[in-house]
Amino acid sequence: MRLKVLVLLLTVMSLSGRSLGQSAQVTGKALFRTFMIATNFGRGTTFSIDVDNREYWITAKHMFTGIKTGPAGVFETKTVHANILSQTGEGNEGHDQHWITETFTVIDPGKDIDILVLVPNHPLLNYTSDSTLKVGSDGVGLGGDCEFLGFPYGGGWKAQVQDTKDQKNWVWLPYVKRCTPSAQLNEKGIRIWVLDGINNEGFSGGPVLYGTGPNQKVFAVISGFHQEPLEVLPAPNPGERQTSSVPPSPELPGTRPKEPQKEIVNSNSGFIIAFDIEPAIKAIHNDPIGPFCPGASSK
Repeated sequence: MRLKVLVLLLTVMSLSGRSLGQSAQVTGKALFRTFMIATNFGRGTTFSIDVDNREYWITAKHMFTGIKTGPAGVFETKTVHANILSQTGEGNEGHDQHWITETFTVIDPGKDIDILVLVPNHPLLNYTSDSTLKVGSDGVGLGGDCEFLGFPYGGGWKAQVQDTKDQKNWVWLPYVKRCTPSAQLNEKGIRIWVLDGINNEGFSGGPVLYGTGPNQKVFAVISGFHQEPLEVLPAPNPGERQTSSVPPSPELPGTRPKEPQKEIVNSNSGFIIAFDIEPAIKAIHNDPIGPFCPGASSK
C-alpha cells in the first residue's frame, strides 16, 4: 500500500495564499517528503530521500529504542514496524487521519549515531526524480540560517494546496522552525551539529535544511534538545519576599518550619542536537537494498 500523496507542482505551490518565509525558505520538495511516524515509543518525524534511484526513509534511532539521552548504541533488530500518517484524506479535520502500517528493513549508520535508515519492501511514494530531496553538509556555515521540519507533540497541520490538475486539496504538512548552526562537534569520528533554536517533542527524526530552491539540502537529522538544569525555588509564605510598605513582623519564640528542599528540573536550553546525515548516506551506499523508485531502471 502506498501513502496517499499528491503529485504537485512543487515549484508553484499555494498554501492558502501565504508565504513560507523570505530567507532560507523551505521548498515543497522538503515539505512533501516529511511525514509523521508513530512507533511503540511515541510519535515523531520521518522523511524520505532517494539514493541512486532507490527509496529510503530516515528517522531518529530513539524512535525505536526510547533512548533519548546518552549513547544511542547499536540497533540490532533487523526489521521494525511503524505507522506513517498519509498526507491526504477526506476533509480538513483531525478525525480523517489515515495511517498505514509498514514493515521496514533497518540499516544502522553506526554505533552511537541517533539515526536509523528504514527500507520499505516496495516504494511508498510516487514522486518523480524532479522531487528528489538533496543531501549533504558541504557549505553549511556557522551563524547562517537553517530550518527543521517535524510534527511537534504528535500533531500536524492541514494546508490547502493545488495539484497538477488545478484542483485544491487538503494535506497534512509538518511545522517549519528556524535555527542557526551554532557549533560542529566531533565525538569519536561522529559529526554532531549544535543548533540554536527551540526544539519540541515530536521533531525527532526530522530533516535540518539549509539553502533554498534547487540548492536546498538536508544536512542533519534532529535528535533532541540539550537540557538545562534549573533550580526550582520553594514558594514563599504569604506576605514574604514581596514589595510592600508593611514592615516585617517581629520574631516570635518557638520552632520555625524548615525551608523546603530545593529541586532541579531539566528545561529546554535552546540548543538542539542534530546528527550529520553523511553516515546514513554512507551506510546506504554500503547496503543498497532500497526499492527502485517509480520509473527508475532496475539495471
